[in-house]
Amino acid sequence: MLTITEIFRSIQGEGTRAGLPCIFVRLTGCNLRCTWCDTAYAFHGGTKMSVDEVLARVEKLSNTPAQMQPGVTGISQKLSLVELTGGEPLLQPEVIPLSQKLLDGG
Repeated sequence: MLTITEIFRSIQGEGTRAGLPCIFVRLTGCNLRCTWCDTAYAFHGGTKMSVDEVLARVEKLSNTPAQMQPGVTGISQKLSLVELTGGEPLLQPEVIPLSQKLLDGG
């Protein structure tokens, strides 16, 4: 089981994929306490979800209307960019099989 704070669709705001539509899977828990952290609300709480439940939610959010995808007009296209974030995702061992299944699913 994974402890999940939230799963949502938004625009990636950082890195080389900044500006692209993305599904964020925010895992709960963190042992780092970085001074720049903007998600302290993800340190505690969350909802227990199986890998399959997380994948089902990501799949549902991935069916994105065309207007949310830059350069795509008139058709819907599956959104494939998923960001595993936290908290600190690597504190949860089940994040490894989740990552592999996301990669295998494209």
